[in-house]
Amino acid sequence: MTTPTHAQALKKLAADILVQTLDEDLSRLLTVTMARARHDPAISADLAAHVLPCLLRRWNCVLQAGDDAASPLYRHKAAVALAILLHRYGIADAAIAARADAGIDALNDAVALSDDFHRKTNDIKTAFLRTPPAPLKRAPGLPDSLTFHRAGDVVSYQLDGRHYAAYVHRCASTNQSPVIEFYDAVFDHVPTIEELRDKPARGRRFNDGSVRIEHLSVAGMKFMPDPAGQVVLVKACVETPPDNSRLGKRVGLHVVSDIFDLQESVDGMFAAD
Repeated sequence: MTTPTHAQALKKLAADILVQTLDEDLSRLLTVTMARARHDPAISADLAAHVLPCLLRRWNCVLQAGDDAASPLYRHKAAVALAILLHRYGIADAAIAARADAGIDALNDAVALSDDFHRKTNDIKTAFLRTPPAPLKRAPGLPDSLTFHRAGDVVSYQLDGRHYAAYVHRCASTNQSPVIEFYDAVFDHVPTIEELRDKPARGRRFNDGSVRIEHLSVAGMKFMPDPAGQVVLVKACVETPPDNSRLGKRVGLHVVSDIFDLQESVDGMFAAD
């Protein structure tokens, strides 16, 4: 029996958008991290240590979700896809591999996938979960910045179990990189639009002590619904953005960011909370 390639094994999961999103997330992270590694030997010595924490802060929104947010079978598929894609890009993680191993068994027990997947289970486990990956020789390249979000969307953004809300003002260019502004609020759940009606905009504090309007264009904030479960649409076609009249004038048109840089932005903007 011929061992499937990474692409063939991923195709058998019958979760194309999930796989595409994970693949693009890893490509984005690895391209940026490997560029930084050219100037920092510590990064090149352990790419995984600089990639996995950011990746998991996003994908734990699915991997650690309850059944009300993501079904067990979807979580199993996410774990398996993550392990196979990490192997493709030269990264091994024992905990992720073990979870994927159990996920494959659970998918087979539930007869959730094809007979061909079941027949090739041992080959998939041996090739991608138990065999060390080949080191990545070159960066995979940045994916596109396409988005399905539109001006007037209000979204919830989850990070480390906390939920933040943001308003989409526009796209940075045609159907690319939504430009968002956060509400000044933090929740332990996905907020409703009613909970946001009286919430002003959250600004960014600068070194001179001023707090200014902060707009961020976010590459990688693409599909709706988000396969990672991190970005959730609260309501579309909201005409009124959060009030930012108390904040200082923003610096420039917007800050160029991506779905992973956004983690650091939120950490900084909401540090006092």
